[in-house]
Amino acid sequence: MPLIVYTSDLHGILDLYRAAGEAAVRTRADALILGGDLCPGSPTGAAMRLPIDQPEFLLNQLSPLLGGWKQAHPALRIFAIPGNDDCQTVLPALEELEMNDLIENLHQETRTLGAYTLMGLSYVPPTPFQLKDFERWDAGPEMPSDSQSYRCVMGTPRGFMVIEDFQSYLDSLPSIEQELRQLHVNHPAHTVAVVHAPPFNTQCDVLFDGRHIGSKALRSWIEKNQPRLTLHGHIHESPKISGTFFDRIGPTTVINPGCDHTRPHLVFIDLDNPAEIEHSLYGKKAVR
Repeated sequence: MPLIVYTSDLHGILDLYRAAGEAAVRTRADALILGGDLCPGSPTGAAMRLPIDQPEFLLNQLSPLLGGWKQAHPALRIFAIPGNDDCQTVLPALEELEMNDLIENLHQETRTLGAYTLMGLSYVPPTPFQLKDFERWDAGPEMPSDSQSYRCVMGTPRGFMVIEDFQSYLDSLPSIEQELRQLHVNHPAHTVAVVHAPPFNTQCDVLFDGRHIGSKALRSWIEKNQPRLTLHGHIHESPKISGTFFDRIGPTTVINPGCDHTRPHLVFIDLDNPAEIEHSLYGKKAVR
């Protein structure tokens, strides 16, 4: 009966981290999974040190919490992926945490948890936000949008670097559709995918104005591979706007716990019985 505690979009808020870790320890969960946007800050004129500060947050502020949870519950495994508000400079910090047996980075990786396979991907389709480290075309080049009319930057160890031609930048990189092809599902009923972007046209990708802005490539991947469970975030307000934190795509249960930056949004899932899930705010729900 593998029990996981899932949350996303904590944005460096230590109280939310503490709530997630304490819940995982209290319930003797097998795994705590963090679904992206791990670090504080957003790329503005006042945050030019963000690519340097974010790894320092992981190594200096989050690391002691991780160690404390591991000490209190040695069997607990902690998995994470970055999100689109995290700079790519966090990847070496996650690698260091993994070397110290504190966290396991699922981005573009596959891990086992008992009889289950976990796999992850951080990329999201283009957004109106400035930071572009974890943005990709969804299925291929698209028409210019608001996401290309802003000052676009990427994180480097020395600070932000301006992306002069955002479209050419994305053209030079694999699309989300191409990245998903590298996530091979051999046993769908025992596969859990952790992807920061939610799939398109579900109850989990609803923007504040009612639009669905999830990944179409991800939805196609789910329809084709039919994993047991997919875990997402990115669209903080989606559960509030849609009225639910989960949906179904065929046999796959899709979850976005939401985020309001003040209260823990935790989902408790028994992988052997995903037909009943519990949210720390919305309570127990039967998945049909």
